Amino acid sequence: MKYSKQLSTNSRIIKDLLTKYKDTFAAFCELLNNSIQAKATRIELVIDYGVGAAARAPFTRIELVDNGVGVNATDFEKKILEIGTDVKKDGKGIGRFGALQLGEKMTITTVAEDVVRGCFTLVVFPLDTGGISSSLSKVNLEFDVEDLKKRANPYYRVVIENLHHNKQGRLLPKNKIADSFRQEAIEQALFEKYPLQVFNRELRFVVNGKELDPAGFVVERPHIRTVAYTDVQGNGHSFDFHFYQLRVDLAKVKVFFYVDNAGIKTVAHEFTYSSDWYTPDLGTWFVYLDSAFFNTDLFRNIDLDSLGDEEIRRLKEFIKDTINDFFKAQNKRFEKFIADLEKDAAYPASFESPISASRELLFQKIAYLVEDDYKLLDKDERIRGLFYSLIDKSLASGHVEEVFGKVVRLSDANMEKFHQLLEKTELENVISFASAVAAKLEFLDLLHELIYGEVAEVLRERSQLHKIIERELWLFGEAYNGTQHLWSDKKIGNILRELRERYLAYLPSEADENLIEVEGLDNITDLFFLNEKVLDNEDREVMVVELKSPRCAIGRKELQQIDEYAFTVESYPGLPKENIHYKFVLISSKLTAYTKSKMRSSREKYHQPFLYDRKPGKNIEVFVMEWSELIELNKRKLGYLSAKLKVKDKSVRSTFEAEYPGIINEKVSARLTRTKGGR
Repeated sequence: MKYSKQLSTNSRIIKDLLTKYKDTFAAFCELLNNSIQAKATRIELVIDYGVGAAARAPFTRIELVDNGVGVNATDFEKKILEIGTDVKKDGKGIGRFGALQLGEKMTITTVAEDVVRGCFTLVVFPLDTGGISSSLSKVNLEFDVEDLKKRANPYYRVVIENLHHNKQGRLLPKNKIADSFRQEAIEQALFEKYPLQVFNRELRFVVNGKELDPAGFVVERPHIRTVAYTDVQGNGHSFDFHFYQLRVDLAKVKVFFYVDNAGIKTVAHEFTYSSDWYTPDLGTWFVYLDSAFFNTDLFRNIDLDSLGDEEIRRLKEFIKDTINDFFKAQNKRFEKFIADLEKDAAYPASFESPISASRELLFQKIAYLVEDDYKLLDKDERIRGLFYSLIDKSLASGHVEEVFGKVVRLSDANMEKFHQLLEKTELENVISFASAVAAKLEFLDLLHELIYGEVAEVLRERSQLHKIIERELWLFGEAYNGTQHLWSDKKIGNILRELRERYLAYLPSEADENLIEVEGLDNITDLFFLNEKVLDNEDREVMVVELKSPRCAIGRKELQQIDEYAFTVESYPGLPKENIHYKFVLISSKLTAYTKSKMRSSREKYHQPFLYDRKPGKNIEVFVMEWSELIELNKRKLGYLSAKLKVKDKSVRSTFEAEYPGIINEKVSARLTRTKGGR
């Protein structure tokens, strides 16, 4: 039997107001919390991974099934469909619509005992917000009810489909699928969120048929410390510290605050902690703090470091002291090393004058790491003095953790190579060379995002792209390595621009078979810029770059145009031909099949990448290429180094802000994401 409920409210309540969690994983955890509130002891997740390259999100569909009490037909309208209610006791709470933050379509199926109807009931409630207009003032929510003829096991199932992340167009940050959902991260994320429930087996998670085993996350049973805390009012509070040593190798300490959220212990705040007595060789530790002193109003989504009142200061000191005491007891080796180090004659002379306690502690920690790898205390005093002085100077420069975090972990073989390299050249030259290679590798990833990724949509205008390309002309040949944009001959420039408007400027069309449908980029036009360089033999080279718009593939029409352009330059009486080379580059995001065939013929003729035509004796060359091919060629050139030089991910936003200020629109700058796909 079909039932319906009419909402007399703007439908934005469903689409927006009930989907405002900090991210999609937090929204999904509200569904998990609802399951726990419904007395579930088992939650099964079915996540459709491996969906192919067409999907932008790591999955296309996610299903949650719990063995809780379910929701019967009599209570369904009140507990599920009434907006703005907070049903907590034995039911589904306000997070029941959190699924809509992940996808447009949510289907709830539930079986429960219905005392009023005298049977078990099956309720199916599909909700597809994709078909709901935000201008409607009334929305009908329909659900089907079936009275079952015999007893059944209660359950509650939620299926989420039509992910916002996989839709074309602008993606709101709140709808982006969080990294915690990825196949390699989901199990760890669930354990971090519900460690007590998982470890004590109060709740069993099953992900795609595999049950989470506590032994797979922690080395041994947690260490529990119950410590008394006195607040600023003189009142006493009991704090439980749960210390978990994890099997995952993060070499850090993370601290989590637990709060009671409608009867469920959930994490309200987390941060990475630096304990005075913790060293990376102790492994990864998660510390969970549980106390009635915590409440959701004070500790939900706060930054402790930004709060300065006396209670927060006192609480931070209490937490620090407790964690320090724990790791001091764990790290007897570190304690003994400090005692031996302070008696060492090689201890830096600079320490004879007063220094801050934090700097001395940092010195001791780094010296401890060096000792762990090289056993310096067993070596000559001069060797120890050299290492300790290097540590001290690195501390003063502020780069100690970056330098020693890498150097002290070199293998013996690589340490020997490093020593031999420094005998052949200066360290400054090595750093300068590696820095240049790293910058180029990073730029290639950034360029791929600019041409093929969503980042192109946040440029204020397409014309800004040439300002970026002009600074990286090494893309078009080694002769341009380190060359900035230069143009001095206005007469030649004016002629080349005039000819460009005559031969190269036009709109693509279906008739010319060169039109690419690119949503949201209709207003982006072709670009054109010039560069002049003095070659090694004192000749000049003029490079003309024609960047076709994203909507224009290079096809038969474009080849005809560049041919006419090159021929006109060749025969134009006002352009010099002696001691000057003309290099024309035609580039777009795609070549048609016809153009690719012509380029294969040209490669067999000239045996040079991208060279389409060379005018005999006239010093005129025409190059035709796709951006992806140009990027790949440059990556191959750097491949002999990139295999060894691993460039860290850097956000596109930070690159723009540092290198190209003023180009991106402030309103959309937050949409810039990490450049990982091109690597």
